[in-house]
Amino acid sequence: MEFSVIIPTYNRAPILADTLRALAGQSVCAPDLARGLSYEVIVVDDGSSDSTRSVVEERQSSFPVDLTYNYQENRKQGAARNRGASHARGSFLLFLGDDIVPRVDFLQRHWEARQTRGQTGEDSKVVVIGYTTWGDGLKVTPFMEYIGEHGWQFGFSLIKDPESVPFNFFYTSNLSIGRRLFLDSGGFNEEFQEYGWEDIELSLRLSKSGTRLVFQESAVGRHIHPTSIRSFVARQLRVGFSAWNFYRIHPEAAEFLNVFRVPRYSILDHLRMRALAWACRFTEYRRSPNLTRFYPDLMSYYYNLGILKARNGKRI
Repeated sequence: MEFSVIIPTYNRAPILADTLRALAGQSVCAPDLARGLSYEVIVVDDGSSDSTRSVVEERQSSFPVDLTYNYQENRKQGAARNRGASHARGSFLLFLGDDIVPRVDFLQRHWEARQTRGQTGEDSKVVVIGYTTWGDGLKVTPFMEYIGEHGWQFGFSLIKDPESVPFNFFYTSNLSIGRRLFLDSGGFNEEFQEYGWEDIELSLRLSKSGTRLVFQESAVGRHIHPTSIRSFVARQLRVGFSAWNFYRIHPEAAEFLNVFRVPRYSILDHLRMRALAWACRFTEYRRSPNLTRFYPDLMSYYYNLGILKARNGKRI
């Protein structure tokens, strides 16, 4: 078996149903398109209180490949992915977000990414990231365009060489990795309880052992998760807070994480940034006036606040 598709999920039953529907309709399942590619789908429910279990179980009998459901008390996404990997049988793990709807040729493109690079063996040290873009039918705001291409959520427009991608592009919304490589690495560090960094922390460890990250733009997953400035500001606080934990584990990453170059914000600075946040939110769904040039400063500010809270022993 080539792939074990692992989907950690938490209270997103309606979108998960769309993701499973897309996986059931993969081109490799069609008799006239099949190329001998086999896979399974493993859903790990991280303590959901909605109808996630029934969404999976109602589809199991008719699903074209093995579809399994695993439940755990809420332990966050890193632990959920580790649990899925422990049950996987495929040569490669394909981590997929529960709000990502893959294109019909998604699995085939991930496999072709490995074939063309001669990386189909179990000893492969190549990790493949696909392209995650916004879902069809979503109203994509200038802010969503910004975070999707310029490095705050994803940064695909910043990739200069698809054959040698920096370790911090390890996007587990759409990524395949050798099962043996993953298990030998120890998997995701489950100390990360706030949002983010457990994937980049694993990537940093893998990069030190010679693992190479490559980008396969044709392996497309569509992100069905409208995002606002307000919700992303809250995310940035959590990411900054979690960055301090990353630094404690990897002090050598201090410069990358920017944990010691946080500006000293005056009361006036705080007032200005909050006014800027209000202005950006007010114009979020408009093309004019164009405030996109202020997005980097705004996102940096809330990331830095998260770092400061963690450094000072406060909660977010």
